[in-house]
Amino acid sequence: MKHRMSSLAIALAFVCTPTILAHRYHTSFAEADYNRDEQSLQVSLRTFADDLENILSRRAGKRISLERRKEAEPLLLAYLQECFQIKSSSGEVSKLSWVGMEVKVDAVWLYFEAKVPGGLRGMVVRNRFLQDLFGDQRNVINFKEGEQKTALTFVRGDGFKAVEMKR
Repeated sequence: MKHRMSSLAIALAFVCTPTILAHRYHTSFAEADYNRDEQSLQVSLRTFADDLENILSRRAGKRISLERRKEAEPLLLAYLQECFQIKSSSGEVSKLSWVGMEVKVDAVWLYFEAKVPGGLRGMVVRNRFLQDLFGDQRNVINFKEGEQKTALTFVRGDGFKAVEMKR
């Protein structure tokens, strides 16, 4: 009986480890709305909290918790500047500005924006978010400017893609 109990305890410990409970798909979703009055692209990006803490910790060389916002937010913005890039029709890379984040049970919403004076026409985007962590990472961006909408999906190896609005 004692042997069965210890085997059961080991089995339960194995089943309840975070790697076993981790999600099986790697996808981020972003809503990117162009605000004509402010001439900015306002982005809301949803991802998994554990993936985000994992990439930030790897980059920082120490454990990073999203609960410690003062430490995590500058690291998040620096990471986004590298992996979520927007170029205007003139080829100029837009600087991202941090707005904030909302941490849920297992998901995180990141809010940031970029000045895009000419609107989305001629703009190109590259989204390599978490692709340095997961080979199967897919990043979806839904764009909206007024009544026009379009969507782009990025997988590892994709370069910049044109934002071509549809009515």
